[in-house]
Amino acid sequence: MLQGIALKVASTLFFSGMVALVKAYSGAYPVIEIVFFRSFFAILVLILWLWTRGEFPRALRTNWFFGHLLRSLAGTASLLLSFTAWGLLPLADATAITYAGPLFIVAFAGLMLKETVGPARWGAVALGSCGVLLMLWEHLGASSAGSPHGAIGAVCALGSAVCVAIAMIQTRRLVQTEHMGAVIFYFQSTGSAFAASCLLIAWLWPGSGPVADFVHAQAWITPKLADWGPLIGAGLLGGLGQILMTASYKKADASIIACFDYTSMIWALILGALFFGESPSGTVLIGAAIVAGAGILVILSERKWRRLA
Repeated sequence: MLQGIALKVASTLFFSGMVALVKAYSGAYPVIEIVFFRSFFAILVLILWLWTRGEFPRALRTNWFFGHLLRSLAGTASLLLSFTAWGLLPLADATAITYAGPLFIVAFAGLMLKETVGPARWGAVALGSCGVLLMLWEHLGASSAGSPHGAIGAVCALGSAVCVAIAMIQTRRLVQTEHMGAVIFYFQSTGSAFAASCLLIAWLWPGSGPVADFVHAQAWITPKLADWGPLIGAGLLGGLGQILMTASYKKADASIIACFDYTSMIWALILGALFFGESPSGTVLIGAAIVAGAGILVILSERKWRRLA
């Protein structure tokens, strides 16, 4: 169990390092270009991992292409929205708002998968929603009137949480019959293909065409020599984080491992303070604590339900 917890905590550290790199370079390069680096180079890490386990290319076989497509599109949308949010918000703020993801998963599991969701879990969702609204008010309320970028970032972070929930619900369906390596591979491949297509379209888009300024803002910018390493590093860190996260669920119960998702807030606070001089407000910290507490209540409730089942 301890090994599983250690792997999970390590995965949140790798993901947080990736987030810091995304934030650092989001102003210099288009978001879609950073998504390409994140997705493409994560594929290389995954293939190497599967190769060392003797599972490549066998693990990539699938009989459910459209199931992978739905999961991959939701995951890619989450990347776009979260990368935008990280570029516009302090790391801790964006991380805290995305904590709404597990709450959406509970709601979607009841509505889409017809899973039994008891009063305790619905109550936790309601409590967590109050925490989310509190954090959103920090950026959408009257106090943020002079910061439209903060409002856009908050909406993107919340949208990312919704997309993550849809992706995780679809992952639950896929892993019943599909190898986890296939789920990750098709997600990363879809993200790479989508980002590459957008970059190509932006390059070919006529200057006199509709919304030309917006489209051309997403065109490829050749990275400076010193920037190639960090941009590739974002993809490698993301790929390593996914592998460690997957491995953690094989070493300990999911109900235990999931509690350690919230360690990402610690890394976000540290990295935000060290590299970006950020310090979240008390309102955001209180909202994050409410959402994290609600998420843990959901996890504990599910664990108790499984013991009784």
